[in-house]
Amino acid sequence: MKSSTGKGELEWEAARARRSERGGEITEPLLLKERKELSCRNVITFALCLLVYLCCNVALALFPPFFPLEAAVKGATSGIIGAVASANPLCVVITSPIFGYYLPRLGVKFTLLAGILLLGGSCVLFATLQWISGTTFVVFCFLFALVGGVGSSMMQTATYALAGMLFNGNYGVATGLLEGGGWTWLHGKVPCGRSPAMTCDVRGVEDEMIVRGERIRRGGCGARFSLGGFLLPFLVVGAVPLSILPILCIIIKPTGFKEDQLPISTILRVLRSFVIISLVLSTVVGTSTLSFLIPIYSPFLYTQFDLSVYKIGLVSLIDAATYVGLCLVTAPLYDRLPPRPFIITGLVLCSLGCFLIGPAPYIGTPHLWLTLVADGILGVGVALTVAPSYSAMMQASRLQCAELSTDSIAMFISGVIPAAISCGEFIGPLVGGAAKEVFDFEQCASLFGEVSLAMAVLLFLVTAYDTCNTRARPKTQPSYTVESTPQDPAILHS
Repeated sequence: MKSSTGKGELEWEAARARRSERGGEITEPLLLKERKELSCRNVITFALCLLVYLCCNVALALFPPFFPLEAAVKGATSGIIGAVASANPLCVVITSPIFGYYLPRLGVKFTLLAGILLLGGSCVLFATLQWISGTTFVVFCFLFALVGGVGSSMMQTATYALAGMLFNGNYGVATGLLEGGGWTWLHGKVPCGRSPAMTCDVRGVEDEMIVRGERIRRGGCGARFSLGGFLLPFLVVGAVPLSILPILCIIIKPTGFKEDQLPISTILRVLRSFVIISLVLSTVVGTSTLSFLIPIYSPFLYTQFDLSVYKIGLVSLIDAATYVGLCLVTAPLYDRLPPRPFIITGLVLCSLGCFLIGPAPYIGTPHLWLTLVADGILGVGVALTVAPSYSAMMQASRLQCAELSTDSIAMFISGVIPAAISCGEFIGPLVGGAAKEVFDFEQCASLFGEVSLAMAVLLFLVTAYDTCNTRARPKTQPSYTVESTPQDPAILHS
């Protein structure tokens, strides 16, 4: 296996050695200067991986508009429906760090292709559940949801790692493109977003069917439902990644086993770092400040402002549009500037959006224009919180594990990022729906705003302590042994 020490790696080691003299965070602008242009082959591969990433999010987004109705007809309770819908993100939370740890041995190509096969196959098999009912229906629902969750975990972990390699260590660009592109389809909310049809526990099954029947007639997903019922949406979403699988199998170089898998002691050293813990919690909190709206936002818009289903879908596009736009525009900044100030600013904006979207009882009375502005602020805040997380964790982890290669650290972090995002997507609706049983919408939003503000203060204190602790170190330049960075066998032909 060919092993070489790149100029960017040497310059990074020199910058890290000078950190004690300057203090503060360091970034990797030198890697941007020597960034090579992507070949046509690599661009095509990233585009295909992005399409698969979109299908992964669409597969998760298909559950709210299509699965509850089919499951209710077959006699499933709302608790079972919620458990099946939560199985996918919960599975990602549990398994994604595990795949990130074993990714150097499994190889990026094998993990990516296996994840696509499991994810696409589970979606296709899920479509066939319309022909069974009863206990068998429930059992296979959980089985296919868990298999799809494992496939989604493998696919997301490998995609983050591969994107970081394709962009030559510019993890902010990679995350911005993945998150921006992924949310474009995940939040196509007119046909399959936050609408009154998602509140199956608030309204009866009969009202659920009536509202759903009006909503699913709108947009692409609704058209597929009217044409093919429960079968076609899942069949289409599963067939797309399966059709891409042979192309990726050809275009990516064969992978083998690697020798530089992170030891358990190093993993524990990284996970015990206050900086890494605070960054993971920030990603969880930032994602949950938007996902908590899923079960309670549409009823609030419907009862407070008497909006139609179509207008509710359009309103729900505001946070998605701001999130996608900001991720794509600001992605290069996260590799050129310290990313932690972006995350702190994003958490503060998330808190402000939560306080205004109701608004909070101590701010004033509800106004539609204020709710729309707050929804946009939430999208901006979540983008600034989630998109820089990969770069921030990579910088903190490399300082913790300077003796190891960048690829091994990036592979492990590529498993932590999907786990943190999925954890927020799982906790947000769960806590939001439970809190709505006790408080009104304004108080629920204020609760998440207070948590986000507290997280911003915590991350600021951790960053300040880390900076002061670095400046207090002796101003002697330590000697570092520069390890060669082995080329991952999944990197594409140039």
